[in-house]
Amino acid sequence: REQKEGAYGQVLPGDCVVAFSHKDLFAIKREIEKLTPYKCCVIYGSLPSEIRSAEARKFNDAQSGFDILVATDAIGMGLNLNIRRIIFNSMYKSNGQKTKILSHTAVKQIAGRAGRRNSRYPRGRVLCRLEEDMAHLRTCMETDIAPIDKAGLFPSISQLLAFVEAMDHDIPDEARRDIGQLLDLFNEMAILRNDYFLCDLRDRRAISRLLHGLDLSLEDQYTYVTAPVRVDDGAAMALLGRHAAGRAEGRATGIRVRRLGAP
Repeated sequence: REQKEGAYGQVLPGDCVVAFSHKDLFAIKREIEKLTPYKCCVIYGSLPSEIRSAEARKFNDAQSGFDILVATDAIGMGLNLNIRRIIFNSMYKSNGQKTKILSHTAVKQIAGRAGRRNSRYPRGRVLCRLEEDMAHLRTCMETDIAPIDKAGLFPSISQLLAFVEAMDHDIPDEARRDIGQLLDLFNEMAILRNDYFLCDLRDRRAISRLLHGLDLSLEDQYTYVTAPVRVDDGAAMALLGRHAAGRAEGRATGIRVRRLGAP
């Protein structure tokens, strides 16, 4: 489904357009700023948290001059936003392998960001860019969300360090220095109630293998293995590995970036 020029020429202050690719986000931003007098804030999941928070503050400030928000479903993750209306650019999202229609839980989580109590817009609205997507939106909004049967848990670094201290001599020396082995031991010994489970460690193990042999504290290793990196992205993994090696050697390791829109 291609983005049609002019689809967002009638947005209004407080609107949030939700899209699921960086390409669409910035195409929508350019279109809105070309066709309307409004400026846009942009929020997506891989933005550093401080930048996400800064964009949220600008959007929430009625005097900032930034009246429109263009965002991914990252807006459903802990940000307080003054959203009048959610506009779904599409009801479909790719997971990197397949493109699937949004579930009713995802739709409701995103739509629920409009019309928050104690915001400038206590009553929110939600709609789609495409008329043919409206039937799915209506079905999702009318569908009850089933109660959660189980919840996933992942240990914090303080819990892992307490585990090491409590187990004392029962933990091999190598596991005390290797976050991957330590997570495996914790996973084997943890006892949980039936309504909880430990989160999958496969991606964490893949990152921990990059760190093997590096002189890093457990705290540093934990930061790396919990980084939001796709382990099937070779470039991202290589970048993380170089950064970790630099950290282990005491070097400042920069990341090459370019300004969006620059060649």
